[in-house]
Amino acid sequence: MKSYAKIHVMHAGELTYDQSLAFKEMDSIPAVHQRGPEYQQKVPVSSYLIEHPKGNIVIDTGWHEDIRTNPKEHLGEDIYQFIEYKLPEGKSVREQLASKNIQTDQIDAVVITHLDVDHISGLPLLKNAKRFLVSAPEWENNQHESKEKWYKGIEFEPFQLEPIPFGPHQLGKDLFGDGLVYLVYTPGHTAGHISVLVRAEAGWVLLVSDVGYAEKSWKEKILPGNTVNDELAYQSLRWVNEFSQRNDVVATIANHDTKIKPTVF
Repeated sequence: MKSYAKIHVMHAGELTYDQSLAFKEMDSIPAVHQRGPEYQQKVPVSSYLIEHPKGNIVIDTGWHEDIRTNPKEHLGEDIYQFIEYKLPEGKSVREQLASKNIQTDQIDAVVITHLDVDHISGLPLLKNAKRFLVSAPEWENNQHESKEKWYKGIEFEPFQLEPIPFGPHQLGKDLFGDGLVYLVYTPGHTAGHISVLVRAEAGWVLLVSDVGYAEKSWKEKILPGNTVNDELAYQSLRWVNEFSQRNDVVATIANHDTKIKPTVF
């Protein structure tokens, strides 16, 4: 059996927002058009396929195909007015898996890093997957009736945090118990936010989700625009920055970093 996993970085849509959503600079984040084009950022919405010796894992889901035809109903009025969004043909998580000859019932686990819309919008596209995982703190603290439509019919398995060798609190989950995929507790942006640490053939790949929105976030200690606890968010950024400097780390990847292109590790 291989002692490493393969990671596919996929862009499952695009998102345009006011830059303060990514890099905290004010108490209230403006809607995308409020301050003008010079304050806007267009970024990818990422999803990841991990091919592990024991099965296929998808991390986050990107946009649902409904936003192509019925965005206001899918997103809701508040989000519809707050951001811009795009899902090119062939780029939904379902379509990209199909292009790799993987059907959704061949997905052994869908792991959600946190319950924000751009990470769970596409969940119904993967409804035939075998398991759906989210951290127990995220499930307990970040549910809201406005989000239920994005995971309606999905039976989540909230996992309890266990001691692991990584992370600012050394808590999370060794997904298969073999040290190849760790779900690392990195709270601050949300209460139960996780990053995903994967052992690839060449070394570790750290998928930080929204701990920071770009490499400069952890290098310059810039918080995301939305946080539930600033001190925890800083602790998560500091750990990402320290871990990213290890010699055995191949890549440290934020979900919305414009410098990250679709690739395979």
